[in-house]
Amino acid sequence: MNIISVFYTLIILCIVVIVHEFGHMIVAKSNGIFVKEFWVGFGPTLLSFTKHDTKFCLKPLPFGGACVFEDDPECSDPSRLFNRSGVWARIMTIFAGPFFNIILAFVFSVLIISMSGSSVVTTTELVEVNAGSPAEEAGLKVGDIIEKYNGKKVNLATEVIIYNIVSDGSPVELTLLRDGREFAITVSPRFDEEYDRYMFGIVFGKSLEKWSSIDILKYSCYYVRMNIRSTVQGLKGLILRRISPDNISGPVGMAGMVDDIYKEARQEGLPTVVLNMLNLALIFSASLGIMNLIPLPGLDGGKLIILFIEAIRRKQLSREKEAVVNFVGFALLVMIMVIVMYNDILKILRK
Repeated sequence: MNIISVFYTLIILCIVVIVHEFGHMIVAKSNGIFVKEFWVGFGPTLLSFTKHDTKFCLKPLPFGGACVFEDDPECSDPSRLFNRSGVWARIMTIFAGPFFNIILAFVFSVLIISMSGSSVVTTTELVEVNAGSPAEEAGLKVGDIIEKYNGKKVNLATEVIIYNIVSDGSPVELTLLRDGREFAITVSPRFDEEYDRYMFGIVFGKSLEKWSSIDILKYSCYYVRMNIRSTVQGLKGLILRRISPDNISGPVGMAGMVDDIYKEARQEGLPTVVLNMLNLALIFSASLGIMNLIPLPGLDGGKLIILFIEAIRRKQLSREKEAVVNFVGFALLVMIMVIVMYNDILKILRK
């Protein structure tokens, strides 16, 4: 792994995490909630300044940042402290972090498609149906456009592939568009030993020839949705044991992934490197946003569950109980991170 790959990894991590924390901060401030500190980086403070009651700090280790809400006796107005603010203001503040990651993913998507739409976006129009495949047996033809997969709208070929990755071989209902007519057809995927998953036997390959501004915005939404679905389907695959836990990667695995992609992309020049790094940043931003919404203690999703319960009960959970829940969640997250990091290091050593 070279220093340039490490540099790209740190830049991507920093941008994605800082935008997440910035989302928390800006929505907190818009709701009048006191923000004690906002960090960029970790470690001892190198530079700092205070503005609007918030201390902004630059730290040397470029691993992201943090937005600190903890109660502070120096706050001039105790009613502005996080735990004394309205429950819906706190819900919006916590949700803002993951939401800003989705917004960032959309921005990256617009840049990627503007730079090279045809190379990253493939529509659901079939360019080939393999002879003797389940698709041919079901009646699919070249030129068919898949519009829905088991009732879920699909606009990109990758979305169909993502759903197939966690398939258990059950029949799938596809809604097709053929010669301007829409109809449904059922396909039973067949297990492919080479790819180790169920497949239809179809090939995609079409993209838009001309891109208008509306097309770029529309397909950017589709592209972000595809990455969100990829994260959700990956979690589903892990829970159903259709995807190995070895496929999970943390910061170390991410660095290895960046290194592999950088080495391949640099042969085609700087624009290709930039395009691939933007794509990785999009994937990590969308994944961080969705993963943070998992209802586990210590994650934003866990905090949201507690706050929604409070909104329903109209009574805060005791600070002691909340502290215990957060401690257990934090300990669980640390354990998962250690296991993931261990697997990442093993995968790098095996190369």
